[in-house]
Amino acid sequence: MASHAARARFRSAHTTRNIALIVLGVIIVLVGVLIVGGLTFYKQAQTVKNHETQAISAISAISDSNVLNGDGISSEAVAQAQSHTAEAKRIAGNPLWKVAGVMPVVGNDVKTVRGMTEVLDDLTQQTLPAISSIAQKFDAAQLDDGNGNLNLKPIGDIQTDFATVSAQLKQQQNRYDSLPEPNIGMVRKAYQQGKERLGSIVDSVGHLNSAMQMMPAILGQNGARTYLIAVQTTSEQRSGGGLVGSLGTLHADQGTISVGDFHADTEFLNGGNGNSEELSVFNGPLPFSLDVRDTFAIPDLSRNAEMLTATWQRSPYASEVDGFIAIDPVFIQKMVEISGNVTLQDGTVLTGKNTAEYLLNTIYKDIPVAQQDAYFEYIAQTVMNQAFSRLNAAKMMTMARSIGGMIEQRHFYAYTTHAEETKYFQDAGISSREDTPQIGIYLNEQNPSKMGWYIKRKAEVSKTGINKDGSKTYHVRYTLTNTLTAAEKASVNNYILGGVQKGVENKPVAASGTSVQRMLFYAPAGGSIGKISSTGDVRDQREATMDGKQFTTNVAYLAPGKSVIFEFDVTTSPKATAELTIDQTPSGEERSDVDYRY
Repeated sequence: MASHAARARFRSAHTTRNIALIVLGVIIVLVGVLIVGGLTFYKQAQTVKNHETQAISAISAISDSNVLNGDGISSEAVAQAQSHTAEAKRIAGNPLWKVAGVMPVVGNDVKTVRGMTEVLDDLTQQTLPAISSIAQKFDAAQLDDGNGNLNLKPIGDIQTDFATVSAQLKQQQNRYDSLPEPNIGMVRKAYQQGKERLGSIVDSVGHLNSAMQMMPAILGQNGARTYLIAVQTTSEQRSGGGLVGSLGTLHADQGTISVGDFHADTEFLNGGNGNSEELSVFNGPLPFSLDVRDTFAIPDLSRNAEMLTATWQRSPYASEVDGFIAIDPVFIQKMVEISGNVTLQDGTVLTGKNTAEYLLNTIYKDIPVAQQDAYFEYIAQTVMNQAFSRLNAAKMMTMARSIGGMIEQRHFYAYTTHAEETKYFQDAGISSREDTPQIGIYLNEQNPSKMGWYIKRKAEVSKTGINKDGSKTYHVRYTLTNTLTAAEKASVNNYILGGVQKGVENKPVAASGTSVQRMLFYAPAGGSIGKISSTGDVRDQREATMDGKQFTTNVAYLAPGKSVIFEFDVTTSPKATAELTIDQTPSGEERSDVDYRY
């Protein structure tokens, strides 16, 4: 009996040992498989990374500024990119990658890499060749109708192609942006490089598309059009630009274009256009009359159109208009760069490098006040005439590329009263859409002067979190600095420095050389702005409502060499899909200094 029990125990132990050996063997095999699979996956991941890096490098060789020139997209660069993205996509489609995509820790990064390969392959195989085709078609177009007028038909023929490619790029960008945020450093770096390059192409083509849809309409594609042209000077800031110095007209009908005479603002001081809310906001330290000069203190294009039209209809030049075009010295400089230098009556030559500074600063030093209006009118009319004369495909494309960026930075914008044309016209100004969140930060000079040239700005936008409801939070730091030096102050006149005109207290608003800015801060559509804190001399902070929108306003006093810093948190709408950006008063530089830290 005891012997039988011993044999049973021996068989049980033997069986247990065999099972343990089998399990151990299976584990060893599985570990081996995992090691081999892991090594294989690692090697493949390195290969994919190399292909994606080389593809992005090839795409980066395509200059944004020439992305839609006839020779702007190198067929060799496209072919290289296609080869690399196709191979990366093929490798990432391997079953091993599908398994890795569901593993803990690294799964999301694997999904992101697979998504990146698909989007970038779509970009190189489909979109870039389509862009190249459009560029070649447009480059071969005959835009001169033989009578010295512009032939708009070739532009109309490619408008649908432009819109299709732009929409396709935005879809690719949305797919890319919806990928999980990578955690692994190597993946995160590659993801960011691809994001930046794709975003750059999307922006370039999007700007071109807007311009190519808008410009033919301005030039009379759909019938005769007359637009007011408002010339602003950002050396005396108003929210949407600057003080309006002159008004003119542009008439176009099926490509036949004429630029009318420009007239100084003194010919249009025929009454104010502000409503009670607007007047209550701009009630000091310098109360705005909201006549033609203050039109763009209101950061709303539809209100600007109403105000300009009312002024025009009260003037001796009253006529029916179809909207307005607003330009500033930076836009004028860009047109000089494209169309050629302008020589003034005193021999001064304006170029694509010095025009903005001349119009914003130099003219006030060198030309007597009584002669300045004549100079401004001559420059505006000459430059606009040159811009719209001798338009060939290359010049038209150069203008289109420029106008997209000018709209984004508020140096140029247009408004039409024709509902069927509004889609691409009302593109400037703070976004009213919750999916593309923007804050508005606007400056309005309260010490009548030309101090805007000396006010430098720097903005920092840092992403701080994503909330449970899908909204995002950001921290914004906005700095204004008066860069006027003691030597400069001693060498210029009070027309530039201010400190003369009296405000609501029956005394000058501030000392000469001190810029006083009525600030407006708008929250993004469907979002909010937290309490605004400041360092420096900031006064009269309050909440206000104007034209149906709520905002915060205060007054910043900037003595020479001094700065003011504003800081606040922003929460977007839960519907926001894009990152937060800033819409702000344009400066004397082509692009405002904004550091986006996403």
